[in-house]
Order: sequence, then structure tokens, then C-alpha cells
Amino acid sequence: MADNEWSPLPSQTITMNVTGRERNDVYYQMAVDGSAIEAYLNLGGSVEVRPILPYQLDPGLHSATVTIRACAQVACTQELEGSPKTVNVTYERRGLKVSVSPLDFTVRNGASTSERTRSFTVIGYPEQTWFLDTDQSWLTLSRTMGSTADPTPVDVVVDESGGLLKNGLYRPTLRVVGPIQTAYVWVNVNIDRTEIHTVAPYLGVLFGEREVIVRGANFNAADVTGVQFGGVDATSFNIVSASEIRATTPGSLGTGSHAITLTGNAASALSDANFKVVAPAPYVSTRLPLPSGAAPNAQPGAIAYDAVGQRIFVAVDQPEGTPDFVARYTYQPIGAGSWARANAYTSYNSLKAMTLALDGDSLLLSETGATWPGTAGSNSGMALSNLKLDGSRYATLHSGWTDNFINSIAAANDGRAVMVSAAISGGRRPVYRYSSLSPVTDAAGTWYAPSFDQVVLGTGAEDGWFDNGVAGAAGDGSRVLIASSAAAAQMYEYDSATSTMRSIDQIMQAASIQLDRTGSRILLNNTHVYDRDFQLLGQLPANTIAAVFSPNLPRIYAYDSTGQLSSYDLTGTSVTPIRSWSPSASAGDPNRRVVMTITAEGWTLLIAGTDGVLVEYIPDNAR
Repeated sequence: MADNEWSPLPSQTITMNVTGRERNDVYYQMAVDGSAIEAYLNLGGSVEVRPILPYQLDPGLHSATVTIRACAQVACTQELEGSPKTVNVTYERRGLKVSVSPLDFTVRNGASTSERTRSFTVIGYPEQTWFLDTDQSWLTLSRTMGSTADPTPVDVVVDESGGLLKNGLYRPTLRVVGPIQTAYVWVNVNIDRTEIHTVAPYLGVLFGEREVIVRGANFNAADVTGVQFGGVDATSFNIVSASEIRATTPGSLGTGSHAITLTGNAASALSDANFKVVAPAPYVSTRLPLPSGAAPNAQPGAIAYDAVGQRIFVAVDQPEGTPDFVARYTYQPIGAGSWARANAYTSYNSLKAMTLALDGDSLLLSETGATWPGTAGSNSGMALSNLKLDGSRYATLHSGWTDNFINSIAAANDGRAVMVSAAISGGRRPVYRYSSLSPVTDAAGTWYAPSFDQVVLGTGAEDGWFDNGVAGAAGDGSRVLIASSAAAAQMYEYDSATSTMRSIDQIMQAASIQLDRTGSRILLNNTHVYDRDFQLLGQLPANTIAAVFSPNLPRIYAYDSTGQLSSYDLTGTSVTPIRSWSPSASAGDPNRRVVMTITAEGWTLLIAGTDGVLVEYIPDNAR
């Protein structure tokens, strides 16, 4: 008798005796008729009868027989008197069982009712009443109770009337509860529809058109007749592949966030992407001191500009033993306008890298020497923080790395951040990917600790590894270039269209890598300018210590060790100086670190140095 379908039942033993014969003079043979049991003949003259696991049988009353023959020879050509003997076995399997498990669904564009529906029946012994429930509201059940005497199937329907499910594999569970047993129905739901995931660049300027890359899934599985931004048709669009659309945003969009949608029979496709439009920055030239918490010899490590919130973020590198922090400068458009400064995020032991995530909603920061509580006390190592710009800490991923850390971060437009690791002690380290837009969630859908996805290349132990590596991304995130800064080495490219990394035919050393909006112009070490294929176009002056590409024009703006700013024209196949000018103030000590970025419309430079942040309006004749 069995109530628990997964628990084995105890075996029973049949003992044989033959009167008038020694045990060594008797040879036994055994046969089983029936699938409910297994039997084994032991050398000692007994048969062990084992019931099979209950789940292998339907509920009910099962019977089998064990026939035992006693012989005078091994071949059993002559049976002894009284042979054979037959033992009848009865096996009562009580409880519930479902006819089909798992239930498999695949939901694509325009899925029919039949494709959204699967059925099963419930049988049981003895006859009994059962109740059915599910852990997901989007699974509807044709009935939630019944009797094993009623063979009517239960219909299970993937019901998205309350909202479409995102692409992915879902594994809900159905529970069938009876008086003596609970049975489970496993369900696999694969959602595989046309969907929009990201847009890059995510930002445009009022009255301007911009070519963007929209990434998603199954664009070729739908009749896409257009792309819309906030309900306004794109000026043009082209479906490049199943995962990529190139579109030009309409110049009529107002400021704010505009959801990206498709037209045609993919009009209902889910979209996580929003294109944001801002007005041109109204900033006048000024210098913003570092916050009061900065040590006298502090220096910037990185700079990022949030055009939507009109905020400048500077990673401040403090002296050894003093925690690093991120300074935030927020523009206040009251009267003539002013900047408020604050320590936005504090208590970092040693910041190593900082960049905006692909959607511009959060900062990605890495640090070494982080500490956090563990089950056996305090832990220390590397940390990667995903920080929402509204001030909340979206998540922090800790690792027990005590020597390794993330040295450089670049945002690709497949939703991943490409991260190059390095080691405090030196040596080559690998590249990782981190899904900054779609962090890992647990079964309940809440944010859970994500994991790094190491990019593995070739068969060599260190293929695609870098010595103090750096990475730089195109403004549209279409490509990321990676190089070693410690010595000349093989360069690599991460292709966002395929989410793969490949080696390129370039052996170079680069302390910094920058790319223009489309990745067609490359700047290495703030001085050497190349085209997409690494043909050298020209060089900036050797004393250039910081530089940045214009977001919308073929221009580079450079800051040199004398405190001068210069602009260069990249039209054609050369680097042509436009003009140089003296900024309103100095960014600080040119022998310390200077970092630089630019506003969305390309009118204002933001340069951080030891003296603070220089906000510098670019003269009209320098643009």
C-alpha cells in the first residue's frame, strides 16, 4: 500500500525450504508476472520482493505473481516434488495522479487559444475529491475542484488579459490536493514574441533628429510597418536583423520620455525602451569646486553627465586610507541658474571605474577593498554597484576577489555592460559581461544578486585576457573596443549585434579608448585618431591630457597640459584644427588626473580636475 508516490515501500521476503534435501542440492529458478513488483533470487534460498516506486503506477489495485521452481540440476530439466510454487502479490496504490506533466507551452506572436491551452485529467484510488490551485495569476483553470470519478479534463490557459508576459521561460506549478496525497503538475511556458529591449543612444535634443539602434527579439517574426517614438512615426527605419532596427527619431518630439513601439501586427509588442529628449543645456562657463569632503590632494577618477536630471557625477579619488566618494552637481534653473553640490554616494574604499548604464537611469561603479557582512563575520573584496540616479542603491554585487577588480566599464547596446578586470598585483585578467538593464531575479520576481558572465574565447587559458585592460564604447553602443594599458597586446572588439567578442588585427597599448557616436572614429591615449578600420587619420598634440568626441558632429575637443582647449574637425580622412581658446578657469594640476565629457547637444564641455569641475561653453566658432 502506498500513499506517498516518491517513497519506496519496504520489501518482503519469500523463504524456500525443500524437505529431505540439503540446501546445496537444490537449484531455484524464479519468474515474475506483473509490472507492479520486482523480485530478486538470493543465494541463501530466498526471494526478495520489492514494490516499484508508487509514481510509476496509476492509483488502483495492482496484482502480480512470483513463480518459484525447485530443481535437482542447474538446467532445471527435472523439478522436485511440489515445484513450482506460485505466490500472489497484491499492490494497492492509493492517492492521485495526473495524466500529463509537464504541460509545455510556446507562445509566439498571435498565439491562438489552442496554443495557449493544455489539458490533463486527474485519476485516483480510492475514489476521492480533489482541489486544484496555481502559484501564478496568469494561469487560468477550467475548474479548481473535482472527483476522480469524473474524467472531464482540466484546461490550463496562459491568460495575459492582465498584461503581457516578457520573453523568457516561466515554470509555474499546479497543485492537486487530495485527502491523502498532494500531486504536482509542472508547467513550462516559453514566451517567444516580438519584443523591444533597448535603444541607443537613449538621448536626443529638442528639435533634432537622431539615428538610433533599437534592439529586441523576433523583429522578423512580425509584419513591422513602422517604428514610433511616443506615438510619432520615425522619420525612417530599417530592419537590419531579427534583433536590430535602425531608426531616425522625428524632430517634432517634445522634451520628456517617449516609449518606443512598433506598428503593424507587432503593435502590441512589449517595449522596455524609452527615448528621452532634453532641451539644449543653458549653462554658462564657471568652475565648480569639489565638495567640502574632498581631501586637499583628491583627484577625479571619472565623470558622467545626466542630461535628463541636469546632473554631473564625479568619482573622487581620495588619498590612501580615506574613503572615495561620488560628487554630484545638480543644476538649478532658478534666475540666472546655479549648481548645488553634494556627496551623492559615499563610503567607497577605492573606486576604480564609473559609467552611465545604457538607459542613463543608473551609474555602474566598481571598487576594491569593499566590506560587507557575511555568515561568518565580515567579508572583503570587489564590489560592483548599480546605483539609481534618484539616489537609491539599486543593487550591489559583491565578490570575494581580494586581488582582482573591475578596472573599466563600457555600455554595449545589447543591454550588457562590458567589464574588463585587472589585478592589484598585475597580470592578465578576463572580460566579463553584466546585464545592467535586466538583473537576475529570484523565483518571486524580486531583485537578486546577479552573476558575472565571463567572456570565454578560443582554447587558450588566457585568450581575450588583458593586462590592466581598458574598454571604450561607441555612443550608440554598437561596438566596444578593449586593449591592455600595461603593454602592447592584441586588441579585441565586442560586437553588440551578436553579443560576442573577437580579436582584431591590431597590437596596441592604450591607457584610454574613446569612440564617436557610431564607432567610425577611434581615439586612443587622447592623441591618436583612427577610422573604424584603424587607419590613422592624425594626431592631437602630445600634451593633450583629456579629450571627448562631439555627440552629433565630426569633432573632437581637447584639453592640454597648459590649460588650453582646442577643437578639431574629423570630416574626411584627416584631423584638422579648428581653433584653440583659453577657458574661463583652470581644471587644476595638469600632472594629476583630468577627465572630460560633454553635454547632449554638444555645446558645453565638463572637465573635472583637482580644482573641481570646469563648465565651459564652447564658442560658436570652435564647434
